[in-house]
Amino acid sequence: MSAITRTWIAFAAVGTGLIHVALVIGSPLALGIPLAILGAVEFGWGILAFTRDTLPFARVAMVVAVAPLVAWALLMTAASVFQNPALGASLDVVPWGIAALFQLFVAGTLAFHSRRAREGTSATASAPSAGRYLIALTVGALAVAALTTPALAATEAGIYAQPHGEHDGSFTPQRDVPTDEGTDEGIGEGVDGMFNLPGHDGH
Repeated sequence: MSAITRTWIAFAAVGTGLIHVALVIGSPLALGIPLAILGAVEFGWGILAFTRDTLPFARVAMVVAVAPLVAWALLMTAASVFQNPALGASLDVVPWGIAALFQLFVAGTLAFHSRRAREGTSATASAPSAGRYLIALTVGALAVAALTTPALAATEAGIYAQPHGEHDGSFTPQRDVPTDEGTDEGIGEGVDGMFNLPGHDGH
């Protein structure tokens, strides 16, 4: 297996692990615990794959890549048959579907190379040039990032994440001015009585 293919598999495993970990939030406990373990294993295997000349535990990795696909199909069927909206909501097709694409790529590529190795038709891959490897690394990273970002945004963690960069400082606090200059109305009411801060109700 070439270094470029190993790198793309590693990227796909890391992306899958991130998605599965993000799916833990909002999932039932019985589903969240296996997802947390699975995501951590996938992420760790992907990082390890970056550092090895050969993919570690390739056959086990094939099983781990395929098992969540089967489990997802079974859970979707159970949620539909038993009309369980809580379970169905945690099986959103966007993050699970994108994770499935990564898993199919990992499992399919590993199975293809495993078959070639058994048949004795696999050739020794030559090391790619530095430029070619860098381009392949960039393409793989961009592809995984482009798919992982919407998948994470569709999870419970992404939907309710605190937005950043919205406080641009463009507003000016408005002081409560008494309607009658001869009265003390509005004075001594504390901070909330002195300033109206747009978008900061309840603080």
